[in-house]
Amino acid sequence: MRFLDAAALLYNYFQPLVIQVSLESPTRMLVQLSDIDSKTSFEVRDIPCRTSLTPTEVFSIIELIEARIRCEKPELFRRHCVNQMRLP
Repeated sequence: MRFLDAAALLYNYFQPLVIQVSLESPTRMLVQLSDIDSKTSFEVRDIPCRTSLTPTEVFSIIELIEARIRCEKPELFRRHCVNQMRLP
């Protein structure tokens, strides 16, 4: 899938967080997540990426982003809708 399609999946996955995705280089991306309500934001740099990605690669990117925000900004991790569905 193209980079823009992968970015759209990230936008949908991390709702209601605002997410900005950009290529830092042809092999690295930058993702910025923010919560408008709490004014909390977090930046994940140096994510391995290409201009064309497989679904498995997109899933790996999601896991990497989640792992970093879970450790450093748990309030953002709990806020996105997929994790709200996981809560008991």
